[in-house]
Amino acid sequence: MKQATGSNASRFTNKVSIQQSLDGHSFSVSGLEWILPGSEAVTVEVLTPQTLLVPAELFDAGEAAGLLAAAGMACTQGQQAIWTPATRIAPRTDAVAVMAATAQALQMLEERLGDRAVFTTPLLDKTTDIRPSVRLHYRGGILYIKVFADTLRMAETIPAASEADIRYLVDRLAQAFPLKRMRLTISGSDSKRVRKLVGDRFGKVVCES
Repeated sequence: MKQATGSNASRFTNKVSIQQSLDGHSFSVSGLEWILPGSEAVTVEVLTPQTLLVPAELFDAGEAAGLLAAAGMACTQGQQAIWTPATRIAPRTDAVAVMAATAQALQMLEERLGDRAVFTTPLLDKTTDIRPSVRLHYRGGILYIKVFADTLRMAETIPAASEADIRYLVDRLAQAFPLKRMRLTISGSDSKRVRKLVGDRFGKVVCES
């Protein structure tokens, strides 16, 4: 690829993103073209509403597809279950994320990376704030929701294609938790818009880049 000016060294990365379309019929893989050869692990962020957190001590790789199916997120034709390493996302809370990914995208990764891929999801973003709080990460039409109060109380990944969807999901959240007494942290590609939509439901709002 031709570059107009400067060096392209800074464009190389060890991060890749797979995004499944909300209708399930297409996907995109970004960042793969800039991966340097070598033996280092490559972080692959998978963006899909078919994402489930499982307590690390209960996770069995042989049951990954069954766990998704039991949660109503079964792999469709052309998909397969993948999972992340166990990650501590809150005090006393170690979790594994199980996801359904397009087999074609996984084949592309294997051809380029071999066994270097390490999967992750925004639902595993860590937090050090265990006060009553909510974390929202919005990207690619998907809303990642986590609720903390001493420990993790809720973690869900929900399609939210429109502003009305986002407002509706937060209004439903307000039926279960006292949002006005909670801190909201927003991250993702459109955090400012999300803040305008739902920030007034919370006691304090912080936007992360």
